[in-house]
Amino acid sequence: MMSNSASKFFVLATMAILTACAKGGDSFSILADSTSFKQTTNYVVRPVDVLWVIDNSGSMRSSQENIALNFQAFIGRFQQLGHDFHMGVTTTDSYRSQMSPFNQAYSKLRDGPALNNGNPNTALPHSGVFIMDKNTPNLSDVFLTNIMLGVNGHGDERAFQSFQATLNSTLNGGFRRAGAFLAIIIVSDEDDFSNSTSSLIENYNSPNLYPISNYVTYLDNLTGSTATTRNYSVNTISIKDSECQAQLWDIYHSQKISQRLMALAAATGGTQGSLCGNFGETLDIISGEVLSLSSNFILDREPIPESIVVTINGVVSGQDSQNGWTYDAATNSITFHGTGLPPANSDVKINFDPKNVII
Repeated sequence: MMSNSASKFFVLATMAILTACAKGGDSFSILADSTSFKQTTNYVVRPVDVLWVIDNSGSMRSSQENIALNFQAFIGRFQQLGHDFHMGVTTTDSYRSQMSPFNQAYSKLRDGPALNNGNPNTALPHSGVFIMDKNTPNLSDVFLTNIMLGVNGHGDERAFQSFQATLNSTLNGGFRRAGAFLAIIIVSDEDDFSNSTSSLIENYNSPNLYPISNYVTYLDNLTGSTATTRNYSVNTISIKDSECQAQLWDIYHSQKISQRLMALAAATGGTQGSLCGNFGETLDIISGEVLSLSSNFILDREPIPESIVVTINGVVSGQDSQNGWTYDAATNSITFHGTGLPPANSDVKINFDPKNVII
């Protein structure tokens, strides 16, 4: 019978031989013979905070109507999965709250067209609900009221300054939640010209124009995002090309191709939809992408990729970039997609063999 010291020597010697035989110097795994090192981690569905930034200038009535009519294409998947969401609506002229202490109401989430060039218009419909969630009665009707903001807003559209003013405003307490994924959806037939003055500046080369990178940094800090983990996305439904611009031109030819809007969407992994496209399809794509981005789960150890097994309510889920899950080695994370998204309160387990065994 071996002594304890001899037994330890034998085990270490065997491990050394296995390590030496590993191809390319990769660490070895004894997990085929033992499950004692197997990791099990439980996945928890993240809540999502959705902020709609709606252009309420004179040319936007039909676009607001299209969003309202196709809302179910966006919210249907959230409801089907039972996901926890907050949803609010603001406008592209909410930035005006920054111009004067008397304009603070501009940055408050909207429950309808509450402002008419700065003057309350109580004759217009209001829902009385500023933060919508999965428990909101008659959700579609409430959203319809909130999103139909009218066309009396300011013609100096500054979507970026506006979402920043809204997210920073103390009037909107309770909307943003710690740990929730933030999805911003900008709907506009103009571009963003957020700038440091109170003047209308539609000049891409103006030194007063705030760079797009300012808003990436702002949102990174707000959501606690890092270079490998982004906890938000900016999505757009706008004019993407000259054909769409010509189709929507009014008598003033004021609409613009959304260069800056699309650039921010690209920089944050968001979806870019067209005002001239099918709104139902666009909203369905945006909701799917938002839910996938919010369903990103970081593993606490690096796995052997082929050993990963995901089960949802005891049923094995397939690895599929369309309707399943994928593993991203760069971020060491699992992301769910399409019909593979787990419903709320599901029993989701991610099992894997760690690449490096800690002795």
